Amino acid sequence: MKEGLADAVMEELRRYGEVSSEEMYRVARKVASEGTKRLKETSPKGRGSRKGHYADGWTVTAIRKNANEFSFVVHNRKKPGLTHLLENGHVLRGGGRARAFPHIKAVEEWCAEEYLKRVERMLS
Repeated sequence: MKEGLADAVMEELRRYGEVSSEEMYRVARKVASEGTKRLKETSPKGRGSRKGHYADGWTVTAIRKNANEFSFVVHNRKKPGLTHLLENGHVLRGGGRARAFPHIKAVEEWCAEEYLKRVERMLS
């Protein structure tokens, strides 16, 4: 009798873990997509990119190792080398420094906080 109960409890915990993992995956995907939208809106559209090629280049890629391990990477597929230079500024060829256009850090922090809020809400 005790073994049957223990097996039933373990099975329910396993199923709960699978459901929670799937829900967390969905929440992470949604937050990453919203973060991508925010980056497209807040990215600089300066002299060299009046058409917004840099801002339009933001995308999200899902990496899933197994049912419980996943991540989402938000990156710029059109101008990947420009992200660091714009976020932090850089030394100019003729001397001096280009000013920084911080736009990634705020979205990164928002995504982390929003993911935690939504997962906590989901589990409660």
